[in-house]
Amino acid sequence: MSPRFQTARFHVESGPDSLFTRVRHVLGEPVRLRAHGTHVTERLEQRGAPSETLTRFDPGSWELVSAEVRTDTGKWVKSTWRVRADERFWWVVVGLGNALVTVIDVDPRRRGTGEGIVTGGPLYAQVDAVNAELMRGT
Repeated sequence: MSPRFQTARFHVESGPDSLFTRVRHVLGEPVRLRAHGTHVTERLEQRGAPSETLTRFDPGSWELVSAEVRTDTGKWVKSTWRVRADERFWWVVVGLGNALVTVIDVDPRRRGTGEGIVTGGPLYAQVDAVNAELMRGT
């Protein structure tokens, strides 16, 4: 099944700043992430993930890594956060509505700045403008 819309990924180190300001604004408080659905429950189990810890989202102690946006609207749909749990580092992907999308056990040196990260161009400008406008409206 193909996705309903195309997405693009942006990294916190290369912006746009308005996008990451928006993500931090919306996900600004600790919450319990909803870990429902076959994909996420299978990944938690297969990867031996500490689900109790990884579903207690805390933006104050978790590190924002990246955000994905819809290419048609420029609005973000999920974000990736780094957290240390059970002596391992994890990327936790959080979707809209505080949904846990997936978890990935990662090398602590992995930064997520590889290929596929948008760092400029028309989409970058669109995402910056859309998120700056959204922040003006809050």
